[in-house]
Amino acid sequence: MSANDDSKFGVIGGSCPGGMARQFRVQMTTGEVPVRWNLAGSFRDRHEAGKCAARLMIAGYQTRIVDCRALPTAA
Repeated sequence: MSANDDSKFGVIGGSCPGGMARQFRVQMTTGEVPVRWNLAGSFRDRHEAGKCAARLMIAGYQTRIVDCRALPTAA
């Protein structure tokens, strides 16, 4: 991100050896059965992810933050 970039959106770190850069994914659901988690956003900073999750909780959604440290692969 450049010094004069006034974008309010953060930048996800680039890929690194052995997988991907660490990121925090905020997921949300309405609480319906069966539970379906939907991606609300990905953040490189846990604090920013927490603020996003808090806003969604105030709006009535169930939320969770998933700490992603490795690229998911099929078993």
